[in-house]
Amino acid sequence: MTENSQRGYDGSHADVVRAAQQGDQRALDGIVADYLPLVYNLVGRALDAPSDTDDVVQEVMLQMIRDVRKLRDPEAFRSWLVAIAMRQVRRHWRVRRSAPATAAIAGLEETALLADPGADFVDLTITVLGLSGQRREAAEATRWLDADDRQLLSLWWMEVAGRLTRTELAAASELPLPQAAVRVQRLKVRLEVARGVVRALQAVPRCPDLNGVLRGWDGRTSGLWRKRIARHVRTCPTCGDVPVDAIPAERLLADLALVSVPPVLLGLVASGRLGGGAAGSGAISATGRAAGRAASRSALRAGSFSVGKAAVLSSVGLLLVTAAAYTLGRPGHDAQARDAAVATAPAVAGARPSAARSEPSPSVASKPSATAKPAAVTDTRLPVRAAFYYPWYPENFSGSGSHYTPSAGRYSVDVPATVDRQIKDMQYGGLQAGISSWWGAGKREDKRLPLLMSEGAKLGFSWTVYYEQEAYSNPSATAIRSDLEYLRRYSAQKAWLHIDGKPVIFVYGGGGDGCAMATRWAQANRTEGYYVVLKVFGGYRDCADQPQGWHQYASALDVQKGYSAILSPGFWKNDAKIPTVPRDLARFRRDATTVATSGEPFQLVVTYNEWGEGTAAESSTAWPSSSGHGAYLDILHQVFAAHPR
Repeated sequence: MTENSQRGYDGSHADVVRAAQQGDQRALDGIVADYLPLVYNLVGRALDAPSDTDDVVQEVMLQMIRDVRKLRDPEAFRSWLVAIAMRQVRRHWRVRRSAPATAAIAGLEETALLADPGADFVDLTITVLGLSGQRREAAEATRWLDADDRQLLSLWWMEVAGRLTRTELAAASELPLPQAAVRVQRLKVRLEVARGVVRALQAVPRCPDLNGVLRGWDGRTSGLWRKRIARHVRTCPTCGDVPVDAIPAERLLADLALVSVPPVLLGLVASGRLGGGAAGSGAISATGRAAGRAASRSALRAGSFSVGKAAVLSSVGLLLVTAAAYTLGRPGHDAQARDAAVATAPAVAGARPSAARSEPSPSVASKPSATAKPAAVTDTRLPVRAAFYYPWYPENFSGSGSHYTPSAGRYSVDVPATVDRQIKDMQYGGLQAGISSWWGAGKREDKRLPLLMSEGAKLGFSWTVYYEQEAYSNPSATAIRSDLEYLRRYSAQKAWLHIDGKPVIFVYGGGGDGCAMATRWAQANRTEGYYVVLKVFGGYRDCADQPQGWHQYASALDVQKGYSAILSPGFWKNDAKIPTVPRDLARFRRDATTVATSGEPFQLVVTYNEWGEGTAAESSTAWPSSSGHGAYLDILHQVFAAHPR
């Protein structure tokens, strides 16, 4: 629980804990809701499997609910809870090491229920937080750490992020302060070694000598292979060359937010073995999950908790209602199952009976509820760094032409390898999303969206669309609503850019637009629940109907305070004899720095690949670079890495 939150409870941090110890249901609700993200991130980074993470987090939170009344010093609550979390992690590892090889079979049924059973917490961190560049490198390097180092890393990560103190780190590690400091220093050295390993493995082209070292490697991280690769990196002048713009891992990790708790875990905390099962006994079976709510109510009736029944019931109810609301919003979910989810949620004193039923049921399976996130959807935190993207190649190379030639030649965006290269370009440039030009259902750009989405999902990159027709036809609210409904086939997917649980859509505008445009979009979006970002026009701030965001689209630096900051390499339309905005790498670097330090929620590049207007940042024969990404993306890479989001 942060000092700023406390879920509306009036009182100091310690007062909230004391109230929870005395059975205050509102205080206990606040503790559960506010500390679950911290515990989830600590445990997730200390372990290496999502199913294990869910299990251990569940045990930690339930032990907290059971034992909070026993805590003598409420001021030490956070330190006490973190120590519980790390003890459970260490206990889990001991059980796991001693378990027979066949023990993992019992967890297969639960693992199958996860959105991506093959993913680890590093994947989750990269995808949810939209990591790229050196921050992604640092996150991937954590995979190469041993189990003990990962446990210490999870604590140190929270310390550099300002969420734990060094004293709390030492207490959770069961070490004296001086010894904890030495352990942290050694960890930092090993993490930098691991970053060197990741950098060498991802180099393009890869060092030929390293390929010889890797002969027989199965692609999995291990201490043995880390040592072999690190030994090569230390002695190889190519692999051991640290970039001049390398940022210490401590600064990179400090800027990363907490990964949000998946809704399914909220249900697990509420439904799993409340007051019953043996702690740390392994994954819950699918049948056990289904019976969890009934078991929870039985345990509560039996009075098996050390805090007041009403307070525990309220906390369990809070989590169950949250999980039930998530279930109601899932596309294609059976109506009887929805009713059962609501019916089995316990009646919470003081809670509105309609809380879980207020979610509107989807009318068709392909259209998820506007107010609930589909299972695979994840939010990107603000600020979002993105580039405008044009999927009309190779046709427009010959149709419109350009004063410039792409380094990749007259490529086709129908080729997966091309899309992969372009996504990696944008990620290298520190961008989390692409804004792809869209002209309507069935049009050329629409037909190419599925490939963008599939490759984005594979590479951890987000997409949204630029709704172009608004600038040319002023579509009615009914027409806009129809297009938004159609786009649900894409916007409900994991790779679509989401903010605050809403799918994002950017809207282009014409020179004569005014508040009537904002009104039409507000009317169309009332039932659709998109995060609409309109193009600015004169007087846009005074409109009665305001969208979720505003942006500018121009060929020069522009900052719309509170909304967006944009930059562009230049502007030289294909039919113009001289450039309107000449290219200047020094100016582009200054503009990139202004955008990166603006703090605006949308930091946008105009454009990644609009070759006809000469605004492309994609690599060209006119601005190549040794990185292979081109001079403009090199600048974005350096500036955005130096000024993380």
